[in-house]
Amino acid sequence: MLPAHLAARLLEQRRAEQSAEFARQLPLYADDTPFPPEAEQDGETPRPLPDWATNY
Repeated sequence: MLPAHLAARLLEQRRAEQSAEFARQLPLYADDTPFPPEAEQDGETPRPLPDWATNY
């Protein structure tokens, strides 16, 4: 059985390695999608965005 200080050090090292691996797998960029999605050009007027601060 490991002493507590060695076990803590190994656990910290393992967490750092897992965190680095997780960060390595993240995408470097994400495709920006327009919000709201552009309406089709069929003559409809676009809806205004909701006012989340007052209309909820």
